[in-house]
Amino acid sequence: MSQESKRTYTIRLPEAVAARVEGQAESSGIAPTTLIQSLVADAFALLGKAAVGGPASSVISKLDALGKAFERLEENAGERYGRLLFELVKTRSAFLHALDQSLGEPAVDEIIEASEKTARDYIDRLGHEEGNRQ
Repeated sequence: MSQESKRTYTIRLPEAVAARVEGQAESSGIAPTTLIQSLVADAFALLGKAAVGGPASSVISKLDALGKAFERLEENAGERYGRLLFELVKTRSAFLHALDQSLGEPAVDEIIEASEKTARDYIDRLGHEEGNRQ
């Protein structure tokens, strides 16, 4: 940290947290106070310069915005999965139709049966693995 003027704050930490701070500081070869100063400075640097001078509500509002962004990402992931699944099924259908035209129905039926058997075997294996984990 720079040599700029500093303010003193007294905080109380639970014993378990204090022990972790002291252990981390010792392993890093610095004083616990220096470690805490670095952590606080880094946290505010991540939130942006505007949050440093602003009230605690500014930090809370940024965390809320981050949470909402994460929720939107999760919703979008579900939509992307649905679109991907639709495209996969559509492509499979077109592929099987093309095979049916070129190889004939009996050959395509054999391919479908083999695929279904492979899928069932895979699902059975997943079920057994899940049962073994519990």
